[in-house]
Amino acid sequence: MNEAWLTIPATIYAPHAPVRQRRALRDLVLVIGASAATFLLSSAFQLREWLTDITRPLERYQIDELPLTFAVLAVSLAWFAWRRWRHAEEELQLRVAAQQALVAHEAQYRTLFMENLAGTALASAQGEILLCNPAFIRMLGLEHASQARGRNFGQFYADKDLWQKHQQALAAGRKLEIGVLELRGASGIEVKAIACVQPHRSPGVSAGLLVFLADISELQIMQRELADALAENRLLSQKYLMVQEDERRNLARELHDELGQCLNAIKLDAVVIRDMVQGRQPEIEVSAKAIVELSGHVYEVVRGIMQRLRPAALDALGLRDAVEHLLGQWRRGNPGVDCRFVAGGDLSDLDEMLNITVYRLAQECLTNIAKHARAAHVTVSLERRDPHELLVAVADDGCGLDAAAKRTGLGLIGLRERVEALSGRLHLATEPGKGLTVSAVLPVTAQH
Repeated sequence: MNEAWLTIPATIYAPHAPVRQRRALRDLVLVIGASAATFLLSSAFQLREWLTDITRPLERYQIDELPLTFAVLAVSLAWFAWRRWRHAEEELQLRVAAQQALVAHEAQYRTLFMENLAGTALASAQGEILLCNPAFIRMLGLEHASQARGRNFGQFYADKDLWQKHQQALAAGRKLEIGVLELRGASGIEVKAIACVQPHRSPGVSAGLLVFLADISELQIMQRELADALAENRLLSQKYLMVQEDERRNLARELHDELGQCLNAIKLDAVVIRDMVQGRQPEIEVSAKAIVELSGHVYEVVRGIMQRLRPAALDALGLRDAVEHLLGQWRRGNPGVDCRFVAGGDLSDLDEMLNITVYRLAQECLTNIAKHARAAHVTVSLERRDPHELLVAVADDGCGLDAAAKRTGLGLIGLRERVEALSGRLHLATEPGKGLTVSAVLPVTAQH
């Protein structure tokens, strides 16, 4: 934008030194010349004698003393003129310094105003644009400042009724801070901006408006694309978890049906052999007993693996009883910890994915408490707040976590992925030495 900026050159007030010297020399020559001409004329026409003859009859009035008086007056006037010249020179220097400071400040203001990435404009109280910077022009889809001056800012509002409301608020002296303002440029392209509009009053100047705009159109596009990508990632995570749980269920079933049956068969055969040789062939009897014990141990290990892959209690008992069964097993492994379970609301109509997510959250939290927390009290709670929301919380009084510390484990990350895949919210409340509370709010979709 090409604006006319009023700048008065400092050279108008402060001529260059050579010019001043030439002028002073010329004036001095004139003074000397005038004095010499006066002396020559006075000598040629005998002015002193002529004045004496004229003023002799007036001796009693001391008229003859006037020439000396006039001479002193001339010298005094010359001194007075020199003093005024010195004062004028000092004032001129101050004006030159002020003008130079004004030029510097004007350059700074122009840089801030013209080069600012945010749109800035000065408008009348009715919204008529008086002055604006290039960023403001670009946002309105214009090419030059002349296309913006004289137009009403309200013309660019996408919602004309909103402009009327804003005008009323501005007329009442209120400052408007608008999070998202939808504008429609001259070319019809919609622009979204963060806006600040406030009344502006200066002494001797009619009231006006200051308008500041920050274009967030591209930012909103990026946010929308990011939200879409996040939604896709959540859907992908949910699908992945569903496939993972299906695979775990199938693997657990295979372990139970195939490996479990084989181990039972081996154990039964070993029992038959032990009973057949009992008391007659001690070596075979010992080997048979070893096979029975080993097959029993392997079966318990396989059961543990099946429990971790797919909790059978979840399918057989439902969420409430499955979590309570999990706590019972955990209590047996951690007898020194007081573990309580609190459940409220209807938990019977939750879908498969929600059930397994809640169970895994409780399972992971209890595993972390056993490994790291050194807690004395643990509380696991399930609460159906309303038909559309479920709260899960696991709290302990252990050593807690340092919220600022960098964690390399995948447990909490996995929990967050599970919860967010269901569009839920995971929250950690912790303080070193004061325990940890892991809570999740999950949306509920009832089964049909």
